[in-house]
Amino acid sequence: MPAPRRTVLLGAAGAAALAVAGAVALPSAPAAHVTVSPAAASTGAGDTAPLPGVAFILKSTPVSAAALKQLDDLAANPARGMKRQANLVAAASGAKNGMTWKTGCGSNDAVKAVDAKVTLGAWCFDNGDKSSNYWIPQGVASSRSAQLDGFVLSWYHRHASGSDWVTDGSRITVGKRPLVEKKGAYQPVTLAIPTTTSAGKLAVKDVRPAAPASGTVAAKGVAEATQHQGGVALAGDHLYTADTSGLRVYDVRRTYQVATGKNELGVDAADGKFYAHNEKYVLFQTGMYRPVNAGSCPAWDKAPSAKNKDLCFSTVTYDPTTSPKSLLTAEYKTAGGVTSAKPMRVVRWPLNADGSLKADASGQVKSAVVYGTNLTNVQGVAGYHGGGGDTIYYSQSNGASPGAIYSDRDGDGKAPFKVVGPIGGESLAFDPYSGGDRVYGVTERPNQRMFYWIYRKQLQRSGMP
Repeated sequence: MPAPRRTVLLGAAGAAALAVAGAVALPSAPAAHVTVSPAAASTGAGDTAPLPGVAFILKSTPVSAAALKQLDDLAANPARGMKRQANLVAAASGAKNGMTWKTGCGSNDAVKAVDAKVTLGAWCFDNGDKSSNYWIPQGVASSRSAQLDGFVLSWYHRHASGSDWVTDGSRITVGKRPLVEKKGAYQPVTLAIPTTTSAGKLAVKDVRPAAPASGTVAAKGVAEATQHQGGVALAGDHLYTADTSGLRVYDVRRTYQVATGKNELGVDAADGKFYAHNEKYVLFQTGMYRPVNAGSCPAWDKAPSAKNKDLCFSTVTYDPTTSPKSLLTAEYKTAGGVTSAKPMRVVRWPLNADGSLKADASGQVKSAVVYGTNLTNVQGVAGYHGGGGDTIYYSQSNGASPGAIYSDRDGDGKAPFKVVGPIGGESLAFDPYSGGDRVYGVTERPNQRMFYWIYRKQLQRSGMP
């Protein structure tokens, strides 16, 4: 079992009070993620189409400006061992953790079925991440920008408490896109939240649910879903993650290189240096977006009270093909959570040129369009705008069996086009590439974890844009 994760609260002179997460015995035969077998997709239904009159609004809550200033004050002090970065480039360039091309992944069969049907690039993880029950991958992003020319994966960390799992932290991993038939590499970056105490002093916290829900790992709905960090998107200077109730946002210009060698978060009381759970880099949250008109996310198998209510944020991805560029969010729903009158919603959110969400004068962000579909067990989406319309790609999970990847042209009246998917497939990300657009994905099950891509046009009907 990994060492307990420690969080440090910073006092006026750097004195620290330590909060140590307890480490307990691991429950037997845990599942990395509980997935209910999907309802059979109707061959004549499921068409993705805009929902007339349905819109959602997000409102931002920024982190403390005083906390951000104190972070910069720490970084200005050489004794703290911190150095602020302009982006994620340095972290990706120094990546050490290895990834192996699919032919060297042994018994890992996560992509075997889909590899037989399409052109697929895939890599497994070399180190403990390939089998860990503690670090679980969820999101994937691809970036070709000055902020990062490479990929991002999002992960959440948990520990076992009796028969329960308790989420106690999150991270991303970043790296350069690996080449076909070559090894790849990635670098972990701890995610953290800067806050202040009642006395106005900096207090750095792990990214975790505000009140982790109790219950066994098999629990359904928000009680378990809040413990996930579903999806990740990198747009301009801003990185987004989905946490069921809304979106967290991080400014990549607030990435810091920090000291290593201690598994704690904050300034160490003994040597005065800043640590981020023994990782070389830490990225700080700068805000959180929550819907103001949508109610709360219900259980996975419960339909929303109305088409325009009870929105869930199970995944998020970046779509660079729209004007303006946008984010897509979608909901994870099982049988019973979707009806013909209350579909699963895919929401498009407009972005500014710098990647921030496009808000009005009151600071509110209104959805550009809300789509509905009857697909269930959707773990990830990707979007492509071309030929005068939108195509949405869906990653559908199926427990320990191969899942499916669907593509659907909005409003064309046709059922989604289906190809076999990987085992344990999670989020998707569109990558506009001159050698052929690609859709990236990641799988989550221990010993079946892979980072992969498929040519976009191999995921759709012939003749689609």
